[in-house]
Amino acid sequence: MEDGRAIMALAIPLVLSQFAQTGILFIDTLLMGRLGPASLAGGALALSAYYFCYILVFGAVSASSNLVALAHGAGRRREVVAAVRAGILLSALLSLVIGMGLWHAKPVMLALGQPADIADVAQGFLRLLVWGMPFSLLFMALRGFASGIGKPGPVPFITFSALALSATLGWVLSHWIGVYGIALASACTYLYMGLSFSWMVTRHRAFRRYPIFAGFDRRDLAIVRPLLKIGIPTAGTLGLESSLFNACAWLMGALGAVQLAAHQSMMQLVIASFMVPLGLMYAVSMRVGQAAGAGEWERVRRSALVGQGMALVWTLLTATTLFLAPDALIALFLPDGRANVVEARAVATSLVPLAALLCLLDGWQSLAGAVLRALKDARITMVIYTVGCWGVGLPLSWWLSRHGLGPAGVWWGMCSGLLVVCLLLYWRFEHATRRLILLRPKF
Repeated sequence: MEDGRAIMALAIPLVLSQFAQTGILFIDTLLMGRLGPASLAGGALALSAYYFCYILVFGAVSASSNLVALAHGAGRRREVVAAVRAGILLSALLSLVIGMGLWHAKPVMLALGQPADIADVAQGFLRLLVWGMPFSLLFMALRGFASGIGKPGPVPFITFSALALSATLGWVLSHWIGVYGIALASACTYLYMGLSFSWMVTRHRAFRRYPIFAGFDRRDLAIVRPLLKIGIPTAGTLGLESSLFNACAWLMGALGAVQLAAHQSMMQLVIASFMVPLGLMYAVSMRVGQAAGAGEWERVRRSALVGQGMALVWTLLTATTLFLAPDALIALFLPDGRANVVEARAVATSLVPLAALLCLLDGWQSLAGAVLRALKDARITMVIYTVGCWGVGLPLSWWLSRHGLGPAGVWWGMCSGLLVVCLLLYWRFEHATRRLILLRPKF
């Protein structure tokens, strides 16, 4: 019970934050859907490319939060500051590199079989959205810092105010300049999130003991190497998972705009369900890191198991809701009065059972993977995701979608890949935690 209460106290602000932050993507998708399937397909293609690259960068930066939790658990305040500074520096450099790649993404989209008109929309969308990436990553680095020291309180206020800003700007600008107004609104929202959290870190009394923006020195640069040692495998792991989803979106795009619109609507429901496991993932990761830093290995195992149980309960509830009210949920993204909406709804309805299964598997793998990364087991975790996502999931999605199952084949492949990931992660978790408890090493 104590572990559950501690996890919930840390998780609730993070879960609320995730709902609000993903609400920005949710609002973008709703607004694009009201502009028609063509705008939804082009915008969805842009978002899939953007968030794939974003996840790669965030994976490297997020390792700073693991280092923060370990240093905080061991009582080393200066190392906390150094880890955050290194994360901010890395996020700025990687944003520049990734942004340049996204600026010229259209040839890649065309080479992968996307229709030219949809690729045009996606490229214009990306050239506005990329300006928000550095500020979004700055916010995430500071959120990892606040969570790592057990004080995530300001996070929900920033994200919910950002959600209101995104909805207002997105609605106004989408009526003014169409789908590109949605991209501009999101970029402005990310700017607000990064700058407002930076201001709060310098002003809020909970963070005054940690002079994050007081200037860099050699001690901060020295943290970059251990940060990359965890961050690169973490980025690879998250990239492998994200690439499975994004590659499957592109497989759907090759089947047609109707199929892609239906796929995107169902993926948004899966993402909405994923927000609670994602908040739990951050909370459990911080809790596990703090316990590991203090050498309390039994608490590491208890926290991990309690967190996975919470995620399972939530995903069962959301999967049941999806089964009970599929038409109402699908209509949120594919409203009446648009071209080809009936066909897109029919495809989406056929994917409901697979979307429910994906909710369960996605929640499970997120908690199990985060625990292993918190224990610095990032390399083995990346190997597991390689096997499940690229060895099983993506090849199966491609083969099944082109040999009789169509859109359902893509989803069967995703579910199969994540099932393999879940089973291997659970095996690794059992092996690693039992060994740590028996050996009781000093972290």
